[in-house]
Amino acid sequence: MFITNGWYCAAFASEMGAPFARRILGQPVLLVRDASGAPHAMGDRCPHRFAPLHKGSVIDDRIECPYHGLQFGMDGRCVHNPHGDGRIPGAAKVPVYPVVERDGLIWIWMGHPEAADPSSLPDLHLIDRSSRPIVGGHIMMDVDYRLVLDNLTDLSHAAYIHAGTLSPSRAKRESTNEATSHSVAVHTVMRGVPTPSSQALYFDQPVGDYHSDIEWIAPGIVRQQLAMTACGEDADAGAVTRNVHLITPATATSTHYFWMHTRNRLMDDRSIDEQTVAIITNAFTTEDEPMMAACQDYMGGKAFFSLKPLYLATDFAGTRCRRIVEGLIAAENGEGGHADADAMTDEIA
Repeated sequence: MFITNGWYCAAFASEMGAPFARRILGQPVLLVRDASGAPHAMGDRCPHRFAPLHKGSVIDDRIECPYHGLQFGMDGRCVHNPHGDGRIPGAAKVPVYPVVERDGLIWIWMGHPEAADPSSLPDLHLIDRSSRPIVGGHIMMDVDYRLVLDNLTDLSHAAYIHAGTLSPSRAKRESTNEATSHSVAVHTVMRGVPTPSSQALYFDQPVGDYHSDIEWIAPGIVRQQLAMTACGEDADAGAVTRNVHLITPATATSTHYFWMHTRNRLMDDRSIDEQTVAIITNAFTTEDEPMMAACQDYMGGKAFFSLKPLYLATDFAGTRCRRIVEGLIAAENGEGGHADADAMTDEIA
């Protein structure tokens, strides 16, 4: 149920140091830096009695299993067996995964290692913050990652779930859509609307135009630009925030949600940083996640399209995103390429 050949966010770079574990695409993964500071990712399950390796010690860039003392190098191979004659069985190794450190993040490739091309990582399009730490966070959500992608690619819900905070309440939306074989974008403007509290932090007019652009890039990168402007102005003339939402499946029903926020106004005001963290964390943990969890519960474990969901004009991006995900998974499983892009949504419209 996961795309494996793609870059996923595994952690913030600031999290890396001593070994710690994170479940990614259903697999337990150990994340650690070696003595030189380079990041590494490997399977966290010892092949002997399946103990969690991250609970062990690091000895000269080797991970020692806390259960029976086998030691594994950063290349995943066992290099020390303290028992008997010390012979190391051929199967004494754990998988290793390509990682890249970029933009303050650790990216992991869980699929075929030879296909892991760092140049395929897209630019996050964040506003330059020089050396100042970027505002961001990591939230674990107990929902299927595809529901999180639904939630982000169709922001029409914001006028109801986040009315007045992240979005104007029940405002008329003017939207256009774009799609490729690996991405979907939605461009929206709401004209002459009350400034939501999230934008009022750095836009001092009570009314204006609210511009929202969001783009999903397979498998789990969502780039977003929000802007509040005087009525009739272009988006770039106003108070602009650029955000990324990085969606990494943990299990079939749990998801890592990493987010980063940058802005073009009051960039050095730490109190706004704190308020932004509070607003975004509250929105996702007390508004979005409970609704997604309720939807997941009512789906009863059935496949999304088998329930024959209604198709509204606002569903283009979410539906196209799901069809692209299905197609890429099918292609990885040798079931042929994904369907023609235009047919993906036409079939259920």
